[in-house]
Amino acid sequence: MDQRLWIPRPSYLEALAPFSDGELIKVLLGQRRVGKSGLLHLVEADWRARHPERAVAFIDKEKDEWTSIQTGEDLLAAARALGGSPAGRSLILVDEVQEIEGFAAALRSLAAEGRWDLYVTGSNARLLSGELATLFAGRAITLLVHALSYEEFLSFNGRKDSDESLLLYLRYGGLPYLARLPDSDAARIGYLEAIVDTVVLRDVIERFGVRNAPFLRNLVRYCADSIGSLLSAKRIADYLKSQLQKVSPQIVIEYLSHLEAAFLIHRCPRYDIQGRKIFEIGEKIYFEDLGLRTALRGWRQTDLGKVVENAVYLKLIQDGWKPSVGVLGDREVDFVATRGASTIYVQSALSVAGDETREREFGNLLRIDDNHPKYVVSLDTLRADDKGIHHLSLREFLMASL
Repeated sequence: MDQRLWIPRPSYLEALAPFSDGELIKVLLGQRRVGKSGLLHLVEADWRARHPERAVAFIDKEKDEWTSIQTGEDLLAAARALGGSPAGRSLILVDEVQEIEGFAAALRSLAAEGRWDLYVTGSNARLLSGELATLFAGRAITLLVHALSYEEFLSFNGRKDSDESLLLYLRYGGLPYLARLPDSDAARIGYLEAIVDTVVLRDVIERFGVRNAPFLRNLVRYCADSIGSLLSAKRIADYLKSQLQKVSPQIVIEYLSHLEAAFLIHRCPRYDIQGRKIFEIGEKIYFEDLGLRTALRGWRQTDLGKVVENAVYLKLIQDGWKPSVGVLGDREVDFVATRGASTIYVQSALSVAGDETREREFGNLLRIDDNHPKYVVSLDTLRADDKGIHHLSLREFLMASL
């Protein structure tokens, strides 16, 4: 294993640390190629340093040597062949565990034996839903793994924080492997386009049995064009009908849920700030990775406002916030984000240099009658704080500890 390939991601390792060498199954979920395998390698390296005398098995379903593990019974046999360690638990890591039929019962059995420290990854948000949740009840903890944050992007690529670095991040996103590619647009976009095909074709069309692949592709492109806009299944269906693709709103809802389950997109609900409740209809869509959005729709200066808003959303979820779109009468606040008992409000804008834009972005926040922190984030480099509202450049916001 080339240690240079596995750059530390401290926030995830710190989140896993309390459960190391314990009975709980550690489940790492996230979109393909966001770095889940790399985290397993980091866990393995740390384990070997602390427990050099104990046995380790790293089962990577993408490697030929592990193709024989097709079922839960195969997984049990591999674990038991590894044997126990007299000094304590052995380590078992399974990458893309959903590729193993009947994995849940096998993992539950291994966890019950108490002889293994178990880590698994998956690229399907439904991995622990329904019957699996019952099987795993009380035996697993879940950690969502995201594409690289801006700070991680700088670390992985050996770059300093600058306007140039920010634009590279906004354009090509935060998939870790990009750091190993040639410094060219063709190489990066070619890789990102290949990942889009993998995510769509493998994780959605095949796994969920999608019958209308052309419609799914058009739906993904529509989502990429519609970042920051309120969407509804009917609105999407009507648009596609105008493009001579007749589909029902129910199919739209179903396919959107598949894209969300594969972590390609996130759906952000609307929240009534005055009534303190989530609206049942209407939501916005954001991409897990900005580079995949570029691969779908290209890089256009006119889309920069959408991309900035998506970047703000990603910063919030990467830091553990739960964002919603705030509704205040006929006004809108881009994000109302909660984390535990804390709440913040965030407005995103390309610039607040003009009086009209400044009035809209700051004015919406000034109408909120509480003392929770309020931010306006834009590409402007000069701060313009106003009446307790903090104005941050996007670079400052992405590097901040909120």
